[in-house]
Amino acid sequence: MRIARVFTRKTSMTPVDEDVYFGVPPALLDIKYDEVHISCTFSLDRDVNTLASCWGEFGTVRIGGPAFGDPGGEFTPGLYLKKGVTITSRGCPRNCPWCYVPGREGKIRELEIHAGNNIQDNNLLACSKEHIKKVFAMLRTQKAIDFGGGLDCRLLKDWHIEELRSLKIHQIWLAYDNKRYLPAVKRAAEKLTKYFKRDKLRCYCLIGYGDEKITTAAARLKTAWELGFLPFAMRYDGRHYYTKDWSDLTRNWCRQAITRGIMKAGTEQLANQTPLFGSQVVSAEGGGGGLYEACGGEDNA
Repeated sequence: MRIARVFTRKTSMTPVDEDVYFGVPPALLDIKYDEVHISCTFSLDRDVNTLASCWGEFGTVRIGGPAFGDPGGEFTPGLYLKKGVTITSRGCPRNCPWCYVPGREGKIRELEIHAGNNIQDNNLLACSKEHIKKVFAMLRTQKAIDFGGGLDCRLLKDWHIEELRSLKIHQIWLAYDNKRYLPAVKRAAEKLTKYFKRDKLRCYCLIGYGDEKITTAAARLKTAWELGFLPFAMRYDGRHYYTKDWSDLTRNWCRQAITRGIMKAGTEQLANQTPLFGSQVVSAEGGGGGLYEACGGEDNA
């Protein structure tokens, strides 16, 4: 069966081959497909009816992806994610109020392990020890390994650290999404910083959830840095609005060069975003979705 995969936008994770398209069909396209899968990652891209109509003449159209709540089945390398990216499990046993994964994928499902150097499991360490060891055995055949899906710092054990040390690591990602997680993040930092430098230790930091104040978010990002991580700010899109100050904070803590410059300068005013730059509304959309929704997720049609 020949399948066209159509994406609403191009990201660093989308595959690139002759049957991958972005948006409407190319003007001179003259191919008949068995099926056309329109894959949507972000909720703000869910209005795909016009796109589906455009692709109708090229094959049977199916619409899906994380933005439509797809639970995901067995992972097929290279189909909806670029080669090198792999998913060995789906779901998560946690019930974080800001996360869509448990509701979409369920608790935890171990899948067949396919080779790849970028692990996009939502919670790999929640899998059985046998499964995790098989994943690490596969990773020992890979280079530039990236745990982009993140490792749950609350589940990180000493034997995990030893397994990580046996790999050719590019980046290890953890998350510090709430100040309640600080003890677990500290324990993980104490273990990981013995063997890995900051450029290999990344930390997702969800900011702006609920009634979080910008000063609280900035302090949490700075704490992640002080623990030895290179933080990556992820602004929660379910918030009613954001001022320009939030946009500045997000930019300063999701671009490595800016973050390093700020911390190298050691300027409290910049690191904590204390100056106010007005109250311009930059996002007023309700509902969830956006970057955080896609984190660790697969573009499943």
